[in-house]
Amino acid sequence: MNALESHLQRQIEGSQDFFWQRVRQRAVANYLPAARPFALVDVGAGAGLLGAFLAERYPSGSYRFIEPLDSLQRHLENRYGTDANARNLESFEGIEYVTLLDVLEHQEDDGEFLHELARRMEPGALLLITVPALPRLWSAWDASLGHHRRYTRRTLLSCIEQAPLRVLEVSYLFPELVPLGWVRRWRTRRHVTAGPGEESATFPDLPKPVNQALYATSMASLRLRRLWPAGTSLFAALRRSR
Repeated sequence: MNALESHLQRQIEGSQDFFWQRVRQRAVANYLPAARPFALVDVGAGAGLLGAFLAERYPSGSYRFIEPLDSLQRHLENRYGTDANARNLESFEGIEYVTLLDVLEHQEDDGEFLHELARRMEPGALLLITVPALPRLWSAWDASLGHHRRYTRRTLLSCIEQAPLRVLEVSYLFPELVPLGWVRRWRTRRHVTAGPGEESATFPDLPKPVNQALYATSMASLRLRRLWPAGTSLFAALRRSR
C-alpha cells in the first residue's frame, strides 16, 4: 500500500471531523441547493467523506462516486451501494454537480484530464475543485502523496482555459495555515532530498479543542475567501459551457 492509499484509508477511520475536511466540504456546500433534490458525482472520492456530509446536510441529494483505488472503491460500494459507483459512466447526463477535491494535482497532464472531465458533463453543470496551493510550500508531504504540482491562481486558471468551462470563482482557502505550511516544509526538508516518507503523509491527530478552534478560524476565512491573496489551497467553481 503506497502513502496515498494509506493516507486515504486512515481518513475512513477518523477524519470526518478533521477541521480541514469540514471546511472544504462547506466550500462545496456554498454552491449546492438547500431545498431541492440534486445529483452529484465525486471524482476521486477517496474515503467518501463528502458523501457522509451530504447524507447529513443534504438528504435529498444523490451521491455517486468514482474512485480508481480498488480498496477504497470496495469501501465506497459497501457504504453507498454498488449503484452509486459511477466509474462506467461515459456521460454525466442528469448530474448537476461534479466535485474534484484534491485530485487534479495527481494528474501528470492536468489540462487534458480537466478537458476530458468537462467533456462528460452536461452543459450548465457545475464543477467544484480544490487543489493544494503555493509552489513554495512544496514539501515531502506533496512528494509522498504523489502530487505533480502545487498551484497558484494563475496556473490553475491557465489549466482551466484548456477546457470548456466558465469560471465563476477561483479563491484561496486556508490563508491562516500558510505559516504552518512553511513549518511543514522546514520539518520535512530531509525527506525531500532523501526520498518521500509515509510518515509525512498523514493528517495530525489534534485535540478536540484545537480542532474546533481551527475549524472556527478557517470558517471565518472561508467567508472572506475572495479577499485573500494566498492560502494553502485553491477552490474553483466552474460551469460547463453550453
